[in-house]
Amino acid sequence: MKPALRTIAAIAVFLPLFFSCYSHAKKITKPTSRAVYHNNQGISFLNQGAVDRAELQFKTAIELSPEYVEAHNNLGIVFEMKGQLDAAATQFQRAISLDKGYTNAYSHLSTVYLKQNRIDDAISTSRKGLKKDSTKADAHYNLARALIEKGHRSNDGKSLEEAVKSLVRATELNPSLTHAHSLLAQLYQELGEFEKANIRARLAVGDKPTSPDGWVKLGNLYLQRGENEQALNCFQKALELDPENAEAHMQMGVYYAKVGRTTDAANEFKSVAAIRPTDDVAWYRLGTLYLNSGKYGEAAKALSKATQINPNLADASFNLGLTYLRLGKTSQAETEWRRTIVVDPKHARALYNLAALLQGQGRTEEAGEMYCRFIGAAGDLFPSEKAAAESYIRTQKIKCRG
Repeated sequence: MKPALRTIAAIAVFLPLFFSCYSHAKKITKPTSRAVYHNNQGISFLNQGAVDRAELQFKTAIELSPEYVEAHNNLGIVFEMKGQLDAAATQFQRAISLDKGYTNAYSHLSTVYLKQNRIDDAISTSRKGLKKDSTKADAHYNLARALIEKGHRSNDGKSLEEAVKSLVRATELNPSLTHAHSLLAQLYQELGEFEKANIRARLAVGDKPTSPDGWVKLGNLYLQRGENEQALNCFQKALELDPENAEAHMQMGVYYAKVGRTTDAANEFKSVAAIRPTDDVAWYRLGTLYLNSGKYGEAAKALSKATQINPNLADASFNLGLTYLRLGKTSQAETEWRRTIVVDPKHARALYNLAALLQGQGRTEEAGEMYCRFIGAAGDLFPSEKAAAESYIRTQKIKCRG
């Protein structure tokens, strides 16, 4: 009689630009009056969203006065808005070369470098600008954004600490800088300082009470702290402001799932999928909810959709494998778990479940290899499963490689 197949249960991992406000500095060069006229016309068109017309006006101003610093800066802004980042960088660099004290260009250039993933250049450029004038709130904000990116990429805690200081300084210089409060709230949340995160999120909402995103972020904080009713109120407020706000529906679904209201949660995830049909996370969460509710047919459809949209969403293919197992489709389960470990070679749950499946089919060597890989990936997690894997390896005299 074959041993009972033991698998690790389904998981529900919830995978959670700021557009810079461009300020136009006073004239630093002495352009002709006609050049100033065209520059001002460009600003007017830019404020109306007529980007192409603004571009022509700034180019005209530069043609009339080639060393017109502000016109070069404004043309760089146009290029950045159009996604022409190299051209934007050239204009900001030109503005700086004409006047090294023109701090707006440093701030805009650092933003372009950040978009180009030139993180170190973004940091150094922001710092150069702040040396010229340390009273620019937006410059401190842009430096913080680059430091956060560096901290995340290199797991550099010092960069995140410096980012906190830069954001605090930005809000000291401009207490109404809503996006700085919001980013600082996210950073405090990441660092586990929930009280400070809550304060900053509340400040952001207070500055912009009609922003659904601010209410969603505040609700997320409450949800993470287990203050479910406060979280619900925030999500409801966001949806009152914007009934089509996908993130508010998503987080409302997370809330309902957390408190066991599975039907309501499913409806919210369906709303997200209706608003954003290619949202892989919405389909993943919906499928996981169905899996945990025993609705395996519906789970298979939703999770298959998630993996079609994003083949690299390892947890979706893992849960799809579990769904197929529940449906008795062991070959499909094996396929999905193998897909999972291709995407994430250290996905401990998939390695263990695949090993158990192979063991149940009498495929000893393959099972042993997967158990060996599971032990290496599990670390201090899954102690009982590790014990079972180690016992199998000893009993079958499997030699783990490496």
